[in-house]
Amino acid sequence: MKNNNIREFARKMEGKKLTILGHENIDVDAFLSGVLLSRLFDFLKIDNEFIVLEEVAEGNETYDIVKKLFNIDMKDWERTGEDAERLLFLEDHFETVHAGKVVGCIDHHPTSKNVSFDYEKRRNSSASSFLIYELMLEVRYPVTTEDIEMIIFSMMIDTTAFKSSKAIQSEVEVAEKLATKYKLDYEELIKVALCLTPIDKMSIEKITSNGEKSYNYNGNAVKSAYLQLYGMPSKQKIEEWKGFLAKRVKKEGLKMFVFIIFETKGNFTIEYQIMTHICAK
Repeated sequence: MKNNNIREFARKMEGKKLTILGHENIDVDAFLSGVLLSRLFDFLKIDNEFIVLEEVAEGNETYDIVKKLFNIDMKDWERTGEDAERLLFLEDHFETVHAGKVVGCIDHHPTSKNVSFDYEKRRNSSASSFLIYELMLEVRYPVTTEDIEMIIFSMMIDTTAFKSSKAIQSEVEVAEKLATKYKLDYEELIKVALCLTPIDKMSIEKITSNGEKSYNYNGNAVKSAYLQLYGMPSKQKIEEWKGFLAKRVKKEGLKMFVFIIFETKGNFTIEYQIMTHICAK
C-alpha cells in the first residue's frame, strides 16, 4: 500500500533531518523540483536540505538556464562526500547510488518496480515539479509567483515546450491558466524551454556551422548543420546563409552541405541541400 499522506509523513519526520536529492547529471526539472520541495518541507516544518552531490559546471546548459531565468547559482547547492547516516528524499527519480537511507520519493516517470518508503508520490506527469505543485495545493502552501514560474518552466523544458508525447494536456491547461493568473510571459518561457539557437548573437560563420557534423558516403564528403528557431528569418537572411555555405562547399570540396532549420513556432522543418551551383529545398 502506498504511503502518500504528506502531513502524516511530516509528523513522522519530526526531530529528523531530510536530505533532498535529484538524479545524477541533474537537469532543470530535478534542480528546480529540489528547490520547490525544500520550500514545501520548510512550510511543513520538516528539517531539510537540498543538495547536489556532483560537480556543478558553470556554463553548461542547465546552469545557464537556471541562472538566466531565476538568478540562482546552482553551485550554492553543490556538496561533496557521502554520508551513510543521511535520510534521503529523492525527487525526479526513485533509486540512488548515494549512501543513506531513502525515506521518500516523488517521481513523474514511474516503473512497475515497487518501493517501500515512508512516503511516495509516483505517477506519469509532465514534470516532478507539477507533482510538488499538487502537494502545495493539498497542504495550502502559499505559492509565490517565482514558485509558479519554476513549476511551469520545469514542465515546459521536460516536454520540449509541451510538444512531446510526455506532455499531459490537462496539466498543460493548468500551466496556461497559472501563467495568466500570475502574469507570466508564457511565450518567453516557451522560447527559453526550446533552447533556441541565439542567432542574433552569432556570426554568419557560427550560424552556418551550428551543430556541424561531417560524413563520407562512398568518397563523397558531406557536412550538415542545424538551427532551432522560433519563427523563420527573412528570405534575404536565408539567401545570405545559403550563399555563404555554397562558397564553403566549393572551397572544401564537398559534395553537399545540408542545412536544417527546425522552426518550433510553426512546428515544421526545412532542409536546404547546398551544392556548388545548386541549392535544393
